[in-house]
Amino acid sequence: MTPATLRGLLDATPAAVGCFDAALRVVYANTAFTMATGAQTGRSLEGGPLADEVRAMLEGGRAPRRVRIGTERRLPISGTLFALDDALVGMVLDAGAYEALAQLAEEQSALRRVATLVASSPEPDAVFQAVAEEAGRLLHVRSAATVRYERGQAWTVGRWADEHDPGGFVVGTAVPLADSDGITALVARTGKPARIEDYADVRGRAAELMRANGFRSAVAAPIVAGGRIWGLILVASVDVLDHDAESRLAGFAELVALALESAEARAEVNASRVRILEAGVTERRRLERNLHDGAQQRLVSLAVQLRVLEKRLGEPDEALALLRGAALELEHALAELRELARGLHPAVLADRGLAPALETLAARSPLPLHVEGVPEVRLAEPLEAAVYFVVAESLTNAVKHAEASQLRVQMKTDAGELRVEIADDGRGGADPSTGNGTGLRGLADRVEALGGRLAVESPPGGGTTVRVVLPLE
Repeated sequence: MTPATLRGLLDATPAAVGCFDAALRVVYANTAFTMATGAQTGRSLEGGPLADEVRAMLEGGRAPRRVRIGTERRLPISGTLFALDDALVGMVLDAGAYEALAQLAEEQSALRRVATLVASSPEPDAVFQAVAEEAGRLLHVRSAATVRYERGQAWTVGRWADEHDPGGFVVGTAVPLADSDGITALVARTGKPARIEDYADVRGRAAELMRANGFRSAVAAPIVAGGRIWGLILVASVDVLDHDAESRLAGFAELVALALESAEARAEVNASRVRILEAGVTERRRLERNLHDGAQQRLVSLAVQLRVLEKRLGEPDEALALLRGAALELEHALAELRELARGLHPAVLADRGLAPALETLAARSPLPLHVEGVPEVRLAEPLEAAVYFVVAESLTNAVKHAEASQLRVQMKTDAGELRVEIADDGRGGADPSTGNGTGLRGLADRVEALGGRLAVESPPGGGTTVRVVLPLE
């Protein structure tokens, strides 16, 4: 047999074979060996997991030796090293090593397909279905499902089955968690991966369906989203499942959690956009109403008085009274316009900064407003505006809704962030999420748009505290 023929035979065999010289260079590695170890023909072993073992073989004699090493890949590999001559070492990996690596490659491919789907931002339902199919095919089971916990029941939201499955579980199937020893109830109670190897004596509606469909065993991994047990990935088989099935399902569970969190984030962004649009419409209507009912009416009245005054110029006393009334109306109109302008963007805030603007706000406040810790240096204009309007809105709420007797504002900078705490001693009960926060939801949107956070603590009877954290950069 020629060397070329031998090389061709080794290239074609599923056995993983490699050969190394005294310089730790890979003289030959077939495809299976390269996939298992990463070693490639013509490359050096230096720095890799095989280098020390081959060096020891070259220095320690010609007797074959068993080795087991870890690699940068997830699976360890094992095999036999043997001396071909004084300067050449061969290695054959155990048969199971290549099979395990092929299994790992299949698993990684399945996870990549699901990850790509998640990244494309589809509806979660598409991810639920894809995960069930990929998990079922990967573990070679008869059925797989994505299950959600809701209202004390386990709902099937995604399902895959092979051609032998009788179809007892379909999307939309719900089974109660109470009075059940089934795997869905077990995961709900423990929040951990679980398995049932024999459903013969398991209680509950889900167990009855399992037995009716011919399933003997099941394995599940929890889906944890937003810090809570959202549901699980489940595979069911007519045979006992492999010992590593739980860990292999965990990757799919993490991807479902990522899809859920991404969908929630998109929904929050969309809701925020709607709130911003609605807030803009509401604010325009408020300005229109205030102008119409206030300054506009006063200016109309002023115009009427001036026309009457024009006709009464021959009657000095009456003309003087009309003139004084017109001047008063004009003063009121100007005051209302200034108040509207302050609500849009106070001139003092733009001209002099946050501290003078808050001092002006405190001077006009109907209740004591105490402010401490305002940064001495000017901050970015959007940052100053956000803080000002949060304080102004909190003051408005304290006066109109909280029946507070005072408001305290404390600020400090820490680790590149501005922290603001605004507390009143009113009756509490403000909740931005329900609309009972009176403007706070819109302020939260403003703060979040700057990369910050707004939190409200408002127990009934305990006053309201608004905490804002904003990045300084």
